[in-house]
Amino acid sequence: MHPIEACVRNPVKVSVGVLIVTLFGLISLFRMPMQLTPEIQTPTITVKTRWPGASPQEIERAIVKEQEDQLKSVEGLRKMSSESEISRGTVKMEFVVGTDMSEALIKVSSHLQQVPEYPEDADEPIIAMSDASDRAIAWFILSQRMPTRDDIADFQRELPHLSAVLEPARRAHNPGLSVLRLRRIAEAHPEIAALLPAENIDIPTFRKFAQDFIESRFERCEGVSTSNVFGGQDPELRVEVDPQKLAARNLTITDLRQALRGENVDTSAGDFYEGKRRWVVRTRGQFQDPEQVADHVLVADKNGSIYVRDVAEVRLDFKKPESLVRRFGTSNIAINCQRETGANVLEVMRLLRQATRELNAGILKDNGLQLTQVYDETDYIQAAIGLVNWNICIGSVLTVTVLLIFLRSVRPTLIVTLAIPTSIVGTFLLLNGLGRSLNVISLAGLAFAVGMLVDNAVVVLENIYRHYQTQEPTFKVAVNATREVWGAVVASTLTTLAVFLPVVLVKEEAGQLFLDIALAISCAVGLSLLVSVTVIPTASARLFLRPRRSGASSQVGSVKRFAQRFVAAVITFHRYFQQGFLRQVALVTVFVITSLITIVFFLP
Repeated sequence: MHPIEACVRNPVKVSVGVLIVTLFGLISLFRMPMQLTPEIQTPTITVKTRWPGASPQEIERAIVKEQEDQLKSVEGLRKMSSESEISRGTVKMEFVVGTDMSEALIKVSSHLQQVPEYPEDADEPIIAMSDASDRAIAWFILSQRMPTRDDIADFQRELPHLSAVLEPARRAHNPGLSVLRLRRIAEAHPEIAALLPAENIDIPTFRKFAQDFIESRFERCEGVSTSNVFGGQDPELRVEVDPQKLAARNLTITDLRQALRGENVDTSAGDFYEGKRRWVVRTRGQFQDPEQVADHVLVADKNGSIYVRDVAEVRLDFKKPESLVRRFGTSNIAINCQRETGANVLEVMRLLRQATRELNAGILKDNGLQLTQVYDETDYIQAAIGLVNWNICIGSVLTVTVLLIFLRSVRPTLIVTLAIPTSIVGTFLLLNGLGRSLNVISLAGLAFAVGMLVDNAVVVLENIYRHYQTQEPTFKVAVNATREVWGAVVASTLTTLAVFLPVVLVKEEAGQLFLDIALAISCAVGLSLLVSVTVIPTASARLFLRPRRSGASSQVGSVKRFAQRFVAAVITFHRYFQQGFLRQVALVTVFVITSLITIVFFLP
C-alpha cells in the first residue's frame, strides 16, 4: 500500500501523529534556552597580566610589547590586539575557525615562557579562552540604601503637616534627586532626618565586602559562569618610607623591601609521625596587622636594632582605584554577571533577581546598603522576541486571508491552514533536538517561512479539488490527486532546501550567526512537505463537501462574493495597465517613488 493511501485510510493515526508532534513541540518550546542571538564560537585566547600601580605606557613597554613579540608566531593565529590600562595589560588573540584550542593554549603558554623577563612586581600572566558568552547579561550597582517612594509615603502619613512638603521628593524621577530634595527639606524640618541615608558610609571602601558576599553569592546561581566587581578600593598595608631617616641609618629601599619580603611568608617545615598521628609543621610569618610590620627588625647589631617604624610610617589604607563607578553623582561599586555557554538567560536572570532580593533583605540592609539592577539583557530579549512573534502572527493572518480570498471557501482554507501551526510547532521540536536555542535569528527564520509553509499544501489541495469536480469517490480523489503532484512538491521543497542548507557548512562567524535561520526555514519547509502529503489529503477526504448539482438553487456565501469581486478588480486593474505603455511607465514610477519615500521614512 502506498504511504499516501495508508494515511488517507487511517485518519486516526494521522491525527495522533499531529497531536504528538504538537505536544512535544510545545514542550520543546518551553524547554529551549532563550537568548538574544545564537552562540558564536570565535576561537579566542586572552592573556592578562597585572602590574599594580603601573601606568598604561609602562604596561605597554615592559609587558605587552614583549608578549606580542613572542606570540605573533603562534600557529593558527589570525588576529592579535592588545589593550594597556592602569595596572593591567591584555593581549587578545583570535585563531582560525577549527583550531584545536587545547593545543593553542599549550602553544601560547610555551611562547609566553620565552619572554625575557617581567617587572619585579608584576604578576604571572593569566591565560584564558573567551567567547560570546563573556558578555555581561546583568549589571548591578551597590550604593547606600535610598528611601523609596513607599518610605516617603509612610512619613507623609505619620507627619500630615509635612505631606505637601515631602511630595516633590516622593515624585522625583530617580533616587538621587529624591535624596537631594530630602536634604533640602531636612534643613528646615529635622524630624525627617531618619529618611536620609547615613553620611558615614564610604561606598568605595566596600569593594572587599562586595567580593566576599555579593560576587560569591551571584556565582553560586546556576548558569552564572563568573561575576566581576568594578570600582571601589582594595585595602592595602602601606609602608611610607622617609628617605632621610633611611639614609641616616645607611640603609636603602632595596634593603627594606628584601627584609619585608623575606619575612612576609608562610613556610612549610615538613611533617613527622608520633605513633599513629601525623603532625604537619609550618611557620606562619605573614603580617597580620600594621603593628607587626612596624615592629619588624631591619638590622640588629652591637649598636642596637633598627625597626621599620624608625624609618617609615606603617598604616592600613586603600589602594588607588583602578576604575571609577558613579551614579547620581556619587561613587558606587558595580557588579556584573556572565552566563555559562548554553544557559537559559531567562532562568539565570530569575535566579539573579532572587539573590538580589535575599541580599537586600539580609546583610546589605544591616550595613545600610542596597543592590540595584541597572541592566537586564532579558528586557531586550523579550522585546525582540515579542516583536518577531508578533510578525509571525501577522504573517499567518495575512496568509490565511489571502488563501481565503483566492480559494473562496472556508473549508479548503482551514485544511491548508493546518500546515502553518503544525510545521511551526514541529520546527521547535527539531531545533531543540539539534541543540539550538530560541533567539531572534531562529524566530526570524520562522517568520520568513510562514508564507512558504502553505505552498505545498495549496498545490496538493488544488489538485484534489480539481479531481473532486469529476464526481469521483472521495478517498480515491484524495489519494490519486496527491500521488500525481507529490513528485513536483518534493522537487520544489528540495530547491528551497538547496538554498539554505549550505549555510550549515559555513564555519565562520557569519555561518554560525545565520545557522539558526537556515535550520529553522529548512525544518519548517521540510515539515510542510510532510504535512502536505499526509495531513492535507487525509483532511480533504473527510472535510470536503460534494458540490451541489448544477440545477439546484444555492445561495453564494459572502466570502465567495467578496472573493469574486476582488479577483474581478485585480483583472480589471491588470487590463487597464496593459492597454498603454505610458500607463505602465506611470505605475512603475509611482511604485519606485513610494518605495523610496518609505525607505527614507523608516531610516533611523
